[in-house]
Amino acid sequence: MRVGFRFKGLFFDSPAVIKAVDDATYRALVRFGQYVRKVARHSIKTRPGPSAPGEPPHSHTGLLKAGILYGFDPVSRSAVIGPARIRGKTTYGPVTVPELMEYGDTVRGDGGRMHRYEARPFMGPAFQRGEEKLDDFWRDSVK
Repeated sequence: MRVGFRFKGLFFDSPAVIKAVDDATYRALVRFGQYVRKVARHSIKTRPGPSAPGEPPHSHTGLLKAGILYGFDPVSRSAVIGPARIRGKTTYGPVTVPELMEYGDTVRGDGGRMHRYEARPFMGPAFQRGEEKLDDFWRDSVK
């Protein structure tokens, strides 16, 4: 009597396993992007006046809050999360308003005067909260 094994379908490089891992990667990173976007949007409050330095910025027009997007980049197999470039007079030299809010900087305003903006991070803290839940997004994702 001859007993044999078919090893071809049992290895991790089989097309079925590769597809399952790719699908799980997509699902986990999309969920991560959704979560980070939600946390960042919820951290931006609609209130008059500026927020305190070190706190997330206040939303006056809603553009910054609504402009936080996420997506999956299939080439690098990664999640891309962050504010979209806001159109209009939003750049101060090489710095955009979302960057100015996140990191702070000194920029030249209209009339040539220098203005110092303190950082009001909103994406960094949201990303850190997302990293804490990343294990949950991956758990049991490959079936």
